[in-house]
Amino acid sequence: MNVRLRQSVVLARMLLVFFRRRVLRAGVLRSAPVRVTAVSAAVLLLGVMCTSAFLFLKPLADGEEVWRLLFDTSTVSLVLWVQIAFLLVKVLFINAEGMLQLSYQLPVTNRERQTAFLMYEATMTGVVAGVGLISLAVSALLLLGVDAVPYITASVVMPVALTYLALSVLYQLLTRLWGLVRLTRVSNILSVLALFALLAVYSVQMQAIFTGISQAYLDKRTHYSWVTSVSWAWHRFGALPTLAAAVLLVMALMALALVLAPNRHVPQSRYLNVATGRRLNRVLGPYDYCLLRSSQTVAGAVMAVAVFVYLLLDGGISPMWSFTLLCLGGLYQFTATQPLRMLPGAAEPAWRTYGRLVKAQVVLLAVFVVPALGIAAIANPGFVVESGPALLSCLGGVVLTTCISIVFPAEKDNPFSVFLGLSVVGVMLALTGIGLGMLSIPPWAIMASFATAAALFVWYAVQGIETSESRRRNEEGAVGREVRRRSRAAHAGDRGGLLAVPDVLDGR
Repeated sequence: MNVRLRQSVVLARMLLVFFRRRVLRAGVLRSAPVRVTAVSAAVLLLGVMCTSAFLFLKPLADGEEVWRLLFDTSTVSLVLWVQIAFLLVKVLFINAEGMLQLSYQLPVTNRERQTAFLMYEATMTGVVAGVGLISLAVSALLLLGVDAVPYITASVVMPVALTYLALSVLYQLLTRLWGLVRLTRVSNILSVLALFALLAVYSVQMQAIFTGISQAYLDKRTHYSWVTSVSWAWHRFGALPTLAAAVLLVMALMALALVLAPNRHVPQSRYLNVATGRRLNRVLGPYDYCLLRSSQTVAGAVMAVAVFVYLLLDGGISPMWSFTLLCLGGLYQFTATQPLRMLPGAAEPAWRTYGRLVKAQVVLLAVFVVPALGIAAIANPGFVVESGPALLSCLGGVVLTTCISIVFPAEKDNPFSVFLGLSVVGVMLALTGIGLGMLSIPPWAIMASFATAAALFVWYAVQGIETSESRRRNEEGAVGREVRRRSRAAHAGDRGGLLAVPDVLDGR
């Protein structure tokens, strides 16, 4: 293996410049007041979380065993969040072909490119996984001082690094496996689905792990669990030997992930040949096929069906909540359909474009929800009665993801815009939920507030479409005048992604 880390760092810096210039200055983030508001909201949410955790944990400041219990149970949850974040990042990166093209002309190997993207994926995964534990870590530092560092290192930092790298190695092994059976073009989708199955298995075991740790605390004995291996070894063998062994394991897993990375880049299928039938061909349009045949949609649909089956067998909550995962396909819907709007004579009002985007997602929901309701009614009629909030949440997810795809456009299919959009909207919704909870307003007022918010999302999305299309027409006009002034043809290699249009124009 020959990986020049300097080349990977240079590429990572170039992607950082791209992120700063074309993601932090795209869509709604072009406005400086909006950026300041988003950052202020994130800081406010972080302050609320840390203050609440500090006040809750302050009476426990003198109990060493209690702190170990808190961090061990947090590690169990943290491993789950790392898996969720890893899958989320991989789903967002499935069709990041446009952003990868930025590095094709650079003198870097595919492994060096993989190393650069590993840095970004690890950062994004760490951000998602660390959101839930940052309040505990900050509170521990404030209450325990430097004594909290061993807890954070053994129960937060090392488990996150080891879990992420182990998943990366497993992901590369699965990619090699799909290559052996000639499924390379859809290897990313299959690997994501396999890791989702692993996530489901772990989530089932979590309750037993929590019970074992809690019972050991009550019995005042040491309990070993593979999830908390670092923390257990830290207290059993000491800090330095455990830290050295963990660092060596991290380095070994990182080297293995890079060795297993393919020598050359293999493009992934953006659209899959999903059969829809002759009857649906009569009512479905290009916008519908663009969503239904998207690789992200297929991955989300398989995960939604798996969660539906699990919730149906579990019998705890309505299995219809699983179909909120179908909304993930809408995060790229606006940019994916841009080639359709660039066709001659395809100009139409913004509200009609928005209607086409929403209609495609509603059709996708109907394809899965209608038969699922019948299955749920047969298994347990109570599920149908309880499905109202879940179905409303699915429709709310359609409005939300459509707005994110418009307001935070994923230029060149880069996943950073979508990740940033999800983060900003998540912060806003969290602050709204905390505010409504503190006001203790009645349920009807809460429903009215969310209905108003949905209407504002729709209005803002329509305005975003008008702004985006107006800006695109102005840019095309400026390019056209420049080309005519030079009296030579435009470069044929940049066609705005029109090569993908035949995949979604019809159902054949």
